[in-house]
Amino acid sequence: MTAQPWRQKQMVLIVDDDLASRELLANYLEPEGYAVVLASSGTEAIEEARRSLPDLIVTDVLMPGPGGLQTLFVLKNTPETSEIPAIVVSGINPRILGLMPAAAYLQKPVEKRKFVQTVRNCLNAALHKSI
Repeated sequence: MTAQPWRQKQMVLIVDDDLASRELLANYLEPEGYAVVLASSGTEAIEEARRSLPDLIVTDVLMPGPGGLQTLFVLKNTPETSEIPAIVVSGINPRILGLMPAAAYLQKPVEKRKFVQTVRNCLNAALHKSI
């Protein structure tokens, strides 16, 4: 199931100010059948999330401008995006991030198999939550 019934694939919004990181995560997901949208900043992510209503958001924490925490705070407090689950992928130790409103935390560098499985688990949990 997807956020938009007309969508053929589940959509993941990847947010990171580092182009190589965005592309790496997209390259992990696209062969697995996910549609991927990229954002290079928190501001861009908020706009894109409101426009495309992705099924999942993957974000870094440390970015110029609104970082991952501020971005997730805005999205979780916006009615149309409040139910979109998020995964934090960051160089910061995930234990420090426990207060962030995310479904999962992964530390960079993230291994492909673990990342893809975490995405699947979060999307499945969101699906079961909505039923």
